[in-house]
Amino acid sequence: MKRSLSVSVAVSFCLVSALQATEVLEAISITGVKESLEKEGRLKDTIEKTEVIDKKQMDQKQATTLVEAVENSAGVDVTTNCSMCGIKRVMLNGMKGEHTTVLSDGIPFHSTVSSYYGMDALGVADVESIEIARGSGASLTSPEAIGGTINIVSKSAKENRSEFDFALGEQGYKLGSFVAEGVSDDKKTGVVLSGNYSNYDQVDNDHNGVNEAPKLENKLFSIKVSHALTETDMIDVRVSHSESDVFGGPMVSESLAYAQWGATGSAEPSFEGGDVNNRYTGDPMGTLESINTTRDEVLAKWLHTGDTLTLETTLAYADAQQTSMYEGTDYDNEDKTYFADFKVSQFLNESHLLTYGLDIKAEDMDGTSTKFAPSPGSNGEDDFKYRSYGLYLQDTWMMSEKAELNLALRGSKITTDFTGQLLKKNEIDKLIVVPRLHFRYNHDAHFVSRISAGQGYRSPLTFFESEHGIIGSDGFGMAVDEIEKSNNITYALSYDSEKMSATGSFSYTDVKNLAYIGEDAGGRPTLYNYHERTAVMNADITASYQLTPAFNITTGIEYYRYDEEYKALLFIAPVETQARIALDYEHNGWDGYVQTTWTASRDLAPYGYSNRYNDEALSSPKSTKSPSFAVVDAKLSKEITENITLYVGVKNLFDYVQTDKESPLLYDDAGEYDVGHIWGPLRGRMTYAGIQAKF
Repeated sequence: MKRSLSVSVAVSFCLVSALQATEVLEAISITGVKESLEKEGRLKDTIEKTEVIDKKQMDQKQATTLVEAVENSAGVDVTTNCSMCGIKRVMLNGMKGEHTTVLSDGIPFHSTVSSYYGMDALGVADVESIEIARGSGASLTSPEAIGGTINIVSKSAKENRSEFDFALGEQGYKLGSFVAEGVSDDKKTGVVLSGNYSNYDQVDNDHNGVNEAPKLENKLFSIKVSHALTETDMIDVRVSHSESDVFGGPMVSESLAYAQWGATGSAEPSFEGGDVNNRYTGDPMGTLESINTTRDEVLAKWLHTGDTLTLETTLAYADAQQTSMYEGTDYDNEDKTYFADFKVSQFLNESHLLTYGLDIKAEDMDGTSTKFAPSPGSNGEDDFKYRSYGLYLQDTWMMSEKAELNLALRGSKITTDFTGQLLKKNEIDKLIVVPRLHFRYNHDAHFVSRISAGQGYRSPLTFFESEHGIIGSDGFGMAVDEIEKSNNITYALSYDSEKMSATGSFSYTDVKNLAYIGEDAGGRPTLYNYHERTAVMNADITASYQLTPAFNITTGIEYYRYDEEYKALLFIAPVETQARIALDYEHNGWDGYVQTTWTASRDLAPYGYSNRYNDEALSSPKSTKSPSFAVVDAKLSKEITENITLYVGVKNLFDYVQTDKESPLLYDDAGEYDVGHIWGPLRGRMTYAGIQAKF
């Protein structure tokens, strides 16, 4: 019994050391630290509900970016908020995109800027897996993850090998990626080099001269070095550079759009007959949105392990920059993020494992625009300085061979100073303590229950979290004075057998002081707090069954119920009910995959879609109810040799696009042009073919 408990506690160490949903140690084939941990069995065995997307699933989806990899996963809704720039937000458990925290190897240092454009620049060439933990308090060091966390687990060198992937397709699709791994002769040092390039061209399905989906060009390069200093000490260092270029709006080149700027005498958008379904006749700059985002990051970890104690030190730095033009209005910013974490994990006895530590996060963002007043520090800029100092304590208790309880408490001092506003210093200055609980019970060899409950909090930081590209004649307004605070409870029941696995889960989250965009008395776009509580409830079931040794079928359905007040603050219509079915065939070097995703009809009116029109005369109203629709994706690959694999595939096989029903473009009831009447796919069928080579 004692030996069994010791192993069980050791297994749980992964959870405690990395509740950011990452492993205690990267899977690098070196001697010393890793071998000793493998012998103890301290590998990932999370107590909280965590979905894992492995490399095979990414390949089946032909995912080139993080967004494509997580799309159509249980509890995940990827929304497109703008048909011009294609900005995407990843919603977990129905919470807003800014409530999703992206972790890099368990570290929460993806900045505000990278959360709304940089998501498309996060390539997956060097990614081992993606771990999705839903619910407030999913991470000890990331309490602002009110919706949950997405942890990107990078590859670690296991052997000397390399991999290349090249593909071409419709809509200007291009993919090029490589990963090279190397391990030293003494097996103590591993290096991973990777690069990723992808491109999609603009799409204008209704041929009115304005795109429904922009040109997206993404580049990523990274290097990761892991080294075992001794049998008990290991370091990891990862450096990466990513770049995302977005060009949307007129179906002309960017250089031509700039050359014709002002030729019509007005930059206001206009269409034949004043109707967005007709040919665009206005100045190209009237619809142009061009955004370049770059991100440089450095992450370093040192891990020391002893018989009963593990010390982990993490330092991280990221610099994200945005250069953009929104319909004739320029906007640039630079966002620097600094993060440090010092963590101790200690066995108290055979039943208790204690984790405690402290972390520091600082984020400084400076924005510039000709719309801002010329004097530095004038009211109207969106600059901010954010500081967070946290202490945390966690106990993992192996109550029995069947039951495990995790209790955590985190205290933080947070301040936010909107330095571009003429208000008091540190508009937000809070000392906050939040609890969290995870409980797992193994009913028998097949059934496992998981219960999670906790609180999360987040300081609203920038206007661009809730909206983008809307800058008033005198800049932005910031009227937030409270942090967002959430309560969440989740229950999941899982079943696992030789042929079948299934999970059903239910989650409830409420948020107070939700940040949203409104207008001040002068009509300036302003960020406010909604001081009443809003709530989201969601339930989902997923199941997988091995029909034969070659065939596997996976199904899933999910349902979301949003408060009416919450719907009104979203400004986009998210999924309410969605179902999926996928068939996977693998035999004799063949791998076939087909997935159908069905989205139910929605009443769009509560999301602010009322009083919208196709024409300036306000005589042709937009729809306030979306139809149900299904999208089918498929891919077939064949191993030609031990090293070469060829593949073909198609996304959106039956070419279903929203523009078959209506344009995403609109005029509101004040006659103002906008681009966000979105409820369905904006890119049609795209076939592609490629080759993978492994050596």
